[in-house]
Order: sequence, then C-alpha cells, then structure tokens
Amino acid sequence: MVKIHLGVCGIGFGHSARAVAIAKALKDQGWSLTISSYDEGLEYLKRFNLDVYRVPGVSYGILSEGKVSIKMTIFKNIFMPVKIAEQVSHEITLIDRETDLVISDTRASTVIAAKILGKPVLTILNQFNIKILYPRYRWIIQSLEAAAYIVSRIWLMSDKILVADYPPPLTISKKNLVFPKDLDDEKVKYIGPIINDVVLDLPDAEYLKYKYGVGLDGKPVILFKATGPLYERKILIDKMLPILKKLSGEFEVVVTLGGMKLDSPPNDRYLKIYEWVEEPLELVKIADVVITRAGQTTLSKILALGKPLIMIPIPGHAEQVSNAESVEEAEAGIKIDEEELSEDVIRDAIDDILDSKYYEKASLYASTYRSLNPIKSVVEEVRLLFNK
Repeated sequence: MVKIHLGVCGIGFGHSARAVAIAKALKDQGWSLTISSYDEGLEYLKRFNLDVYRVPGVSYGILSEGKVSIKMTIFKNIFMPVKIAEQVSHEITLIDRETDLVISDTRASTVIAAKILGKPVLTILNQFNIKILYPRYRWIIQSLEAAAYIVSRIWLMSDKILVADYPPPLTISKKNLVFPKDLDDEKVKYIGPIINDVVLDLPDAEYLKYKYGVGLDGKPVILFKATGPLYERKILIDKMLPILKKLSGEFEVVVTLGGMKLDSPPNDRYLKIYEWVEEPLELVKIADVVITRAGQTTLSKILALGKPLIMIPIPGHAEQVSNAESVEEAEAGIKIDEEELSEDVIRDAIDDILDSKYYEKASLYASTYRSLNPIKSVVEEVRLLFNK
C-alpha cells in the first residue's frame, strides 16, 4: 500500500479546505495517509473526521483594527528559526521509513523534512513570492523579503510544484507567482483551484431560492460572506453589518458568519444572517453579487460559479491585496480598501457591477474551472512521482 504524508499550512481555512479534498481523493485510491497542521487549519481538518497531528504553529501579527502589523509579525515570530526547526522535527517523526511520498501544502518545514529523509516531495501552493506591504523602514522590508526568499528556495527543492490556481491569464495570485526564469518548465504545473466538487453539483438556483427563502421577489441578492481568521472576520463583520442593514431596503442582503455568533443580530425583512451554513456555496449560487475578503481559495470558489465580487482585502495583507487587484484587472470584481468602507462606497460598487460586463468576465472563470480537474491532476502527479 502506498503511504503518503500531507503537511498542511494552518493559517486560515484555505489550505485546509483543499487538503480535505486531496485527502479524500488519496484515500479513494486505497492509499494510507498521515496529516499534520496547526491552529485554525488543524481545527478545520478535524471537523471532517481526519486524524491530524498537531505541529508548532506560525502566524502573522494583527493590530486591534484588523490590519496586518509587520512589527507584531516580527515579534510573534522572533524565534521563527526555532519554530521551523520544531516543525521539521515533528514532520520527521511522522514521515517514517514506510512513507513513500510527501505532499506539502505551502509548508517549507514539510519539504525540508522530506528531503532530509530522502523522500520525493510534491508541493502545492498558490503563492511563490511573499510580498511585504510596509511603507516605512525599508531595511525591515528588505530583511523580511530576504527571509521570504529563503522559503521560496526551499519550495524549489520539491520534485514537483503544483499551482492551485486558474491557468494564465486568469490566475488570481499571478502577482505572487513569479518563478525564476531559468526554472525547468516541467517543474511547475498550473492545475486549477482545488475546491470541493460541490461547485459542480449544486442544486438548481430556483430550488435554492425556495430552500433559503431568498431571491423570490426580484430584488438583487447581495451576499456578504465572512471569511478568514476569527479575529479579522469579527472586525469586518462589525464594520459591514451597519452598512448592510442600511442597504437592505434597496437590495436583499444575506450574511454568512462562518460559525461566529452575534450577541444581538439586527432584524430586517431583507437582511438574513446565518451564523453557520452547511454549504455556503448554495447561497453564492443564488447571489447576484458577493462581498468577501480576498483569500485565493475564497475567490476561486466564487468565481468558479461565475459570480462577480466586491473584495475587501485584509489591510496590509500583501497576498490578498494582490489577489484583489488581479481579479479587478480581469474585470470580474471591484476592490475596496477597508479604510474606505461606507454605505455610499458599497452601494456604488454594487450598482457598477449590476450595470456592467462583470458577469461576462466572471463567467470566463466558471467555464475555465469546468474544463479543469485539479484533484485528478494531483493524483496523477502522485502516481508519476511514486513510479519514479
């Protein structure tokens, strides 16, 4: 029996969400699997009854207003080399002699451990270049970018790199996926976003409208899908709910909180709030416009359903800012800085999308996704690597 170890980045839910789909596909092949992760990713994987080993976590610093803080990130990770060494040590204990192949989802420590033990390693990522948004103290940026460069070089030690994003020119994370020019063309493969197959199997939109009681009176349906780490999610929810309540007379507004509870949810005929929805993509399918953060996995799912977006990146989060800029350049969505949030700004963005070609551009992502089979590509690459 083929035995595989899967190391998953635990920051947010995006990495762990695609790890669930990968784990299922590998187990369907009859292969044995061990998984490791940390923090929110670990808890997410456990929801799907996966046996996951806990490893030391890494994270970035967040200010009270929800903005990524470079200083706090440095402070929280001042012992980063020690943490990475601890992660590598944990990974080595999980990658035993019987392990045939290792898969890393953005985990440099997993790649290092695999190479130390002489195991073939497949890396899945959607960001290769780690950018720093920090206008002050150029020496800090240079130091952090140098450290990020080391991580990129570790990923390049992999036997194969699979990019979990739409192929060019629709690549969401294209600004963070600039590989060395002299890199072997066979080393990197764009396979499409790894998202649950439920995207292709959702019920008919009319059925879903009656299921949720949404979109039955002809008003445009605006979905605010709260995502991301809990603390950042709460900050954006607190800012958005008063705005959405004011807009609920003009539009039908639906909110999903991703499991977060509200002490006193606002009541309004055209404002529906769900603390938890078993399959939030059902609400995406009903929506005319989706408002959300700009995590790559979140954007990939929504665009796979051909829905235009209003994107509010986490302030100071370079990857999310770049993702939102790429989708905006493709005319499939509008980027709004969190500092500029207001009733008028959100209303204008909604009106722009409803009265323009955003739907046509977003539909290109949907048709491209239907032509891809990312999970099948992962299984095929595992077979090729194993046979080598």
